Amino acid sequence: MNFISALLLALCILCLCSCLGGGALILMRLTGNFVIKGRRKGNPAHRGKDNAERKNKASFMRRGLFSEGTDKAQKLNGADALIIGELIMIGLAVTAHVAAVFTRQSFSDCVTLFSGLLVVLLLPAAVLLIIQGISHAKSQGVFQKNKADSSLPDKAKRTDIVERIFAGIFAVLVLGQLIFIFGNAGVYTQGDMTVETVAAFLETDGIYLVNPMTGQAYTAGMPSRIKILCLPSLYGIFCSWSGLEPDIVVSEAVPALILISSYAAFSCIGRSLFTENRRNRYCFLIVTALLMWAGSYLYGMDGFQLLYCGYRGVTIRNLILIPYLVSLCLRKRWKSTVLCILAEAGIVWTFYGMGACILTAAGLFAAGRQTLNDKQKKK
Repeated sequence: MNFISALLLALCILCLCSCLGGGALILMRLTGNFVIKGRRKGNPAHRGKDNAERKNKASFMRRGLFSEGTDKAQKLNGADALIIGELIMIGLAVTAHVAAVFTRQSFSDCVTLFSGLLVVLLLPAAVLLIIQGISHAKSQGVFQKNKADSSLPDKAKRTDIVERIFAGIFAVLVLGQLIFIFGNAGVYTQGDMTVETVAAFLETDGIYLVNPMTGQAYTAGMPSRIKILCLPSLYGIFCSWSGLEPDIVVSEAVPALILISSYAAFSCIGRSLFTENRRNRYCFLIVTALLMWAGSYLYGMDGFQLLYCGYRGVTIRNLILIPYLVSLCLRKRWKSTVLCILAEAGIVWTFYGMGACILTAAGLFAAGRQTLNDKQKKK
């Protein structure tokens, strides 16, 4: 029955991350509206410009990557809330972990600090979500009924049925992958000491005090770049919260969380590419899920990382951070890509943080800039 406890833990973490991310999105929206109003108020001449003229004079940062796009394509949604919440949680874990390591605090102090920071952010996020929900209910009408399906055209009915079929196929594929993970049939720990490291943190109540391979204290020390990687502490915090063994948290709960988050990141790409066509979005996700199954046969492939070792930092980077970063670039939210870059530096051993995320963002930015310049030359 361990899989039930692992599933409940994964769902609880998903809810926490969604709450954090939802509050952050509301705050970002309020801040953005306030800034826009301030600019218009300070420059009355700006209010009189025609919308089309302002679009033509827009900067590259606002015009977007490969096309100008629409406001709907740029919007953030529930999947964004989940990923942003996870990025915030990684940031909190890095803060608590680094503070405990370099001030030589115990692991229990690290857990307390992380939990305190999380509560401080969760409370205002929950308040913002409640206020947003109440205002949305008032604006839409709580008791307003949707139009009957019979009022829809036959073509719309057929489209809705096809979308449901595609959604069902995708759900079956994801459910199969979750069963595979919880069946513990695909755990790959060769050359990895995450479980042992987390267990050492819990047993010694210290961070990197004991070598999990020997059971003895470290004699030669450890590079600071490795010390700041926060995933073992984060997994240990999950163990402290739930009371589960490290192998259950690392090999079942976390991979299930990463699996769902990965498809949330890919759904952001699908929404950016197919803004008005939900059928194509589901097709995109179905193909992605099939590719994950097909790529699970060989070590190093994305499918193998997702289904066999979803707890690793490299998996989080390749299947959550990079896809989400690509979706942010497609939606011209360049500043938000910094979150992915910083998160990678906190979970993956890269060359001073100059990892795959910053290279991907730089490449997409350069490609989009060149595409925009080519379009302007043609005009």
